[in-house]
Amino acid sequence: MKPLVSVIIPAYNVEKYIGETLKSVFNQTFKDFEIVVVNDGSKDNTLHVAREILNDSGFPFKIVDQVNRGVSVARNVGMENSVGRYIKFLDGDDRLVPNAIETLVNAIQKCGCGLVYGGQDVAALSGKVIQRYEDMYKQEWIYANYEKAIKEFLISKVYISVNSCLIDRELIDKFGLRFVPGAKYSEDTEFIMKVIYYSNNVSYVGQSICLATNRPNSTTKIATLSAFHNAGSMKRLKRFFEAKGEYEIVEILERYSIPSSYAWSLGSLAYNGYPYRKWIKIAKNRTIRQYIKKFDIPFENKTNFHKQLLMAKSIYMFSPTLAYVVMRIARTLYNTKQ
Repeated sequence: MKPLVSVIIPAYNVEKYIGETLKSVFNQTFKDFEIVVVNDGSKDNTLHVAREILNDSGFPFKIVDQVNRGVSVARNVGMENSVGRYIKFLDGDDRLVPNAIETLVNAIQKCGCGLVYGGQDVAALSGKVIQRYEDMYKQEWIYANYEKAIKEFLISKVYISVNSCLIDRELIDKFGLRFVPGAKYSEDTEFIMKVIYYSNNVSYVGQSICLATNRPNSTTKIATLSAFHNAGSMKRLKRFFEAKGEYEIVEILERYSIPSSYAWSLGSLAYNGYPYRKWIKIAKNRTIRQYIKKFDIPFENKTNFHKQLLMAKSIYMFSPTLAYVVMRIARTLYNTKQ
């Protein structure tokens, strides 16, 4: 008999964390699942650690070992090697709360949506929660149609993490949905947006589902120009929704999402220590500056996250150099809290 849920875990150099990740799956109140770990060419002992733990778990599992091809391909490979009715993604250094899968399964079977989700909190390496979902986002509804959900996701009123949702495989297979190979940033947002669009309706379960671990040495904390893949994902979404005739969504992408993706990319480079002389040349690029200049948050009830974005924009428009210094100070202060 096929398991109801497939838990797909892409893993790259997470030997220190994969054990806690797997333990959080084993400890679920819901047990009808399989685990698919895709080792994406790890250079450490991730593969050995995962295999040893899974062999002793008593749960059905599959391990796919491949050369490093990136997280998008790893997730795609995981889907292709899984058989569950519902897909649950979980990164190899993150953790589920004990009732996560049970809560999500109950919700998706009740509402008949193609996607249901909960909040994602952020934890330090020590396990201490340093950001709670409800403190960062204005989640004001339980059910929403695709248009409302996408618009509020795009303007950062809500956040739907690939780790915090459950997706109906039938929807994925029907529309051939996959992560874009080679995309390193916002590839998850791009995928989830398309799932929401085809789902027609989505549901929020009213609680946080997972803990995302903030790791200073993770691939997303390395200062490389691939940070601008974030903007690439938003531009691909713009083309997708233009083709669907969803012009209100396209306008939000143009006014908010694409400009904020450039701002995030610049901020990420500064935050993670990209050399100042190289960074300032990028920061003064006319196209990037024009995008950030027109960045706007089109509603009054702003979250702390929105306020931080607007402050960062103001500092950048006043002085890119000052913006760089502020981001470097922010990184130093953040590290002291870990």
